[in-house]
Amino acid sequence: MICLFCYFCAKYLVYLSVIIMVIGWCIRPIYRQLILKIVFSLGLALLVTFVIRYCFYSPRPFVVEVGTNYLFHDKTSSLPSQHAVFVWTMFFAVFFDNAYRFRTDLYLLALIAVLVCWSRIYLGIHWLLDIIVGFILSILSAYLINKNWISINKFLNKYVLIERN
Repeated sequence: MICLFCYFCAKYLVYLSVIIMVIGWCIRPIYRQLILKIVFSLGLALLVTFVIRYCFYSPRPFVVEVGTNYLFHDKTSSLPSQHAVFVWTMFFAVFFDNAYRFRTDLYLLALIAVLVCWSRIYLGIHWLLDIIVGFILSILSAYLINKNWISINKFLNKYVLIERN
């Protein structure tokens, strides 16, 4: 029973955070600025993750025959965990926004992040270090985007978004 719950958390719970973003974008226009921050934070965090994974190979636990692998996965590099980077970056982008109206979303994202990370370790896909490095990358990318958001927003308004007359 617990393996089924872990399997669900490891494979599908990440999509819940994406669904929350899409619903927020469509229904609540006040969420759009925050969602753009999340997207830029994710872009930065996942870019750094890609570079780290490309430059340094870290075997997954099942590759070095530690523990039991309950979930099929390719033998790609495990450091940092892309799932951890994804869910924690969303959490920290909302956290650094400092808007009290997003408090419920913040709690939900924290719960999702903890469950996803725990299940990835439990199922033998990641080491704890993979999750910790993903956590740190998430904090840094969300912080950098939030700190430079005024400049990014000016750039978007000037060069990317169509101005209305």
